[in-house]
Amino acid sequence: MSMRTLLAEVRTALTSYSDLTNLIPASKITLARRPQRDEMPGITYAIGTVDYDETVQSFAAATTYRVDVTIYGRSADQVTEIHDQVKLALLAVNSSVFRVRVSDERYMVDVDNNHMAEVQSTWQMNAGITNNQATLISPAFQGYDRMDINYDFKIGKDLTTTVSLTEQVYYLDFTSASGQATHYVQLPSAEDNLGKIYTFILGTNVDNNTLVRLLPATGESVETAQGYDLNRAHSTVNIVAVQTSGGASPDYGWRIWAYHGLHD
Repeated sequence: MSMRTLLAEVRTALTSYSDLTNLIPASKITLARRPQRDEMPGITYAIGTVDYDETVQSFAAATTYRVDVTIYGRSADQVTEIHDQVKLALLAVNSSVFRVRVSDERYMVDVDNNHMAEVQSTWQMNAGITNNQATLISPAFQGYDRMDINYDFKIGKDLTTTVSLTEQVYYLDFTSASGQATHYVQLPSAEDNLGKIYTFILGTNVDNNTLVRLLPATGESVETAQGYDLNRAHSTVNIVAVQTSGGASPDYGWRIWAYHGLHD
């Protein structure tokens, strides 16, 4: 997106807000400068500073424009009435390109008794984050240079390992491969952790007799079942939390998106 797109959206936001244009016609809402000797009241809008977030690769993901809207008039009563409607017009913006926030405002009177008010707002390129939506980032992608691995070498028969929301990788092995044994791994809710990824690495003593069984939360699934057995030594599996069906009552579960040696 460009400044051209921004300026078009700012003008549309101001001139399409009827409570504002009832006080001042759209023809008197102009870019950057007012015509010389133009009768007041009047409004100008201009682009101020532009901020780029250097922590992201794409400039478009975090570019923030500052837009300054200035109201000119002959009296405080006239200017503040228009000023309030400008704020409301900006707060009412519903854009697919920008997220808009009023950031500052001020009032001035010059030596010729011209009254001026200013509303500053930020227009941030909308990178797909919905307003009021919390963005949760896996610890593996929070700037750490390594994943947090749970080395649980001594898993036992009929015992349960409950996975953590902050440990993404589990190395699991039985103390021996003798006899029948099943160790259970309790997964968190897929619905509450959509997109979360876990990796399970299996040791030497995991085989057809000594199983590691993945268990989903109540009402969810692993692959298409209520449990999934890992039974190959030296194998690795990555699972991810997904929505498995749509509709008014969607289903959720864990699905394998990569593995090594699991079905050899």
